[in-house]
Amino acid sequence: MLESGVSNLDRLLGGGVPEGDVVLIMGPPGSGKTTLSFQIAFRAASWNKNVAYVSTLSEPPARLVRHLRSFSFFDESRIGKQLFLLHVYPIIKEGLDRTLDALIAAVKDHRTSLLVIDGLDTIRDLHAGTAQIRTFIYELAVALAGLECTTIITSTGSGRLEPGAGMSPELTMSDCILLLGQINVGTQAVRTVQVQKARGRSPMLGIHTMRLGPDGVSIFPRIEALTAPSDSGLDQERLPLGHVELDRMLAGGLPRGSVTLLAGAPGTGKTLVGLQYILAGAQRGEKGLIVGYRESPSLLIDKVRAFGMDLATPIEQGLVRVLHRVPIDTGADELLCEMLREVDDFGPKRLALDSIAEIEHAVPDERRRRSVLVCFAEVIRARDVTALVTREISQVTGPELDFSDSPLASLGENLILLRYVEFRSELYRILSILKMRDTAHDRTIRQYEISNDGLRVLAAMESGEGVLSGIARMPSELRVKRSAPSSMGGPL
Repeated sequence: MLESGVSNLDRLLGGGVPEGDVVLIMGPPGSGKTTLSFQIAFRAASWNKNVAYVSTLSEPPARLVRHLRSFSFFDESRIGKQLFLLHVYPIIKEGLDRTLDALIAAVKDHRTSLLVIDGLDTIRDLHAGTAQIRTFIYELAVALAGLECTTIITSTGSGRLEPGAGMSPELTMSDCILLLGQINVGTQAVRTVQVQKARGRSPMLGIHTMRLGPDGVSIFPRIEALTAPSDSGLDQERLPLGHVELDRMLAGGLPRGSVTLLAGAPGTGKTLVGLQYILAGAQRGEKGLIVGYRESPSLLIDKVRAFGMDLATPIEQGLVRVLHRVPIDTGADELLCEMLREVDDFGPKRLALDSIAEIEHAVPDERRRRSVLVCFAEVIRARDVTALVTREISQVTGPELDFSDSPLASLGENLILLRYVEFRSELYRILSILKMRDTAHDRTIRQYEISNDGLRVLAAMESGEGVLSGIARMPSELRVKRSAPSSMGGPL
């Protein structure tokens, strides 16, 4: 197999490209065909395989190379030693037979394992005729297969894959076809890649996200294509959150391998609970991964320090890792692929994701949003990771409790709600466990406080109706029992 060196491309192709195959990379101008081809070429050269890059354009390949110097895969020391740059535009004008002979001679002279022909459109434009092009590609493929040389051909395609369009010869003669494209999501332009054909392999179907960055092309497969059905049940082991009273309400903590949604209004302490969950694991020697889309690692360290907790030390000890990514012009597949790569590399037992709303917002298609969250939950469970996922709810107080816009509320095993209640012109924080699958959990509504010592859950509430709806009322037959005032104004 030819190892591409492109993030997730071999995975997309079902294992890579068999040596001697013809790979067709199609896409409009600016879609990344040349960059992708050169990235694969430099990867092969790094393995001391000889590569011939053939430019069919009127401009010399040296001009193209200048634009590649900014990429990390570029290695000028390989040029002229393992990577040979050839210019065949003058030969193409002499005829296809002459071009075929020149290409085969170049492969033999340089003993190349990979031949890149950048710009099939030039050959088609100079030598119109389907039969001629078909014969040229067929004879080239047969000759190079005999020389055990893999071929990459780039082409704009000119929309020839549309239904009813004439079939181009390169489509039928190629063993593998990659389609590069670009779609607009609002004001955001998203690069895409799709495997149209892969002989003898089982590729990942569908349209996947592609990004051009400092390292070249990176591919982020659809989360649906990465998900295998899981048949594992919930483990009896419990992972405590680090709050004595809250863990008691949860019958000891979160079941190992479960997904818990921690929903709450702004300022209710969701991020703090997630951080304490990770730190509680670090104290037990358990690895924890924090995935945050809003606050940087430095901000998180400062945030927990204000509550008397130390996040910097477990990070330095390698027990905690923070993945921070600002979700600007970033699709859900890219965000999830980065998170799963970190999970596979670090191997955490605990995961705190703050928040799932950033991933939901990155899925513009509402019909797909549920399937993305289903697959997220499945891949987390398959890796035996216990996840605490936060989500902000817009309702601060009031009678409405609607989670219909968050499929994870039904997909996760557990659902914890943090919110405010208005009582006698004051706001109090309350929490409740709305769902805990297969567990006899505490169903009482609790007031909690956030002080310099962190989050503290108070005793079960003894009075007040309509608390969960956000508007507390005194029953006519009861009086509100007041205890000594606390720093938060005392319990309800």
